[in-house]
Amino acid sequence: MTETENKTNFREEFEAHLNSPLPLIIRARNFIFGKERPDYYTQFSFYFALVFWFIFFLWSIMGNLVISLRDWIQEEKKINVTELIDKRGVELGFEPMSFMGRLELFHSVSIFFWIATFLGLILLWRKNLKFVYFFFSGAVLYLLFMWVMLGFGYWSKDTTLFDKITYFLMIGHTGVYAYFLKKEKEGQAFSFFGVDMTDDED
Repeated sequence: MTETENKTNFREEFEAHLNSPLPLIIRARNFIFGKERPDYYTQFSFYFALVFWFIFFLWSIMGNLVISLRDWIQEEKKINVTELIDKRGVELGFEPMSFMGRLELFHSVSIFFWIATFLGLILLWRKNLKFVYFFFSGAVLYLLFMWVMLGFGYWSKDTTLFDKITYFLMIGHTGVYAYFLKKEKEGQAFSFFGVDMTDDED
C-alpha cells in the first residue's frame, strides 16, 4: 500500500470517526462523570445504588404512563384502569374519585425526586461529599411524598417487600459510603473490601 493510499484511508477513518455519535457520547460522559475513575469502593457504591435507582425511576415513569394512557388502555385492552384505581383508593380509605388525582400527581412529581437522586449519584461518582444533599433529599422526599399523598397504608399494603428492601438497602449502603467518604475528606483513610479509599489507584 502506497503512502498516498495510507493517508487516504486514515482520512476516511478519521472522518468516519467524527461522524460517529460515539465521540459525542464519550465527551458527554466525561463532562458529567469526569475523565478519571474513582476507587473501586466508590464504583461499587455507585453501581449498587444505580441499579435500585433505575428500578424506582422506571416504576415512576411506568406508573405515570399507565395513568396518562388509561383511556387508550380501556379502548384497546378493555381494562378499566380508572375503575380499578378508584376502587383501590376507596379500599385504602379515600373518597371516591379522589385517589386517581393523588396517584397521578405522586408519579409525576416522583420523577423529579429521582432525577435529583441521580444528580447525587453523579456527585458520588466524583467523590463530592455534597452528593448527600441531592441523593438523600430526592430519595427521602419520595417516601415522604408517598405517605402524604397516598397514605401510609398504600406504602404498607401496595408496595412490595422487594420495593421496601431495595429502598432501604439503597439508603443504608449509601449512608455508610457517605460516612466513609466524610472520614476520608477529614484525612482518615479507610480500607473497605481490601481497597484503600483514596483517589490514587495502584
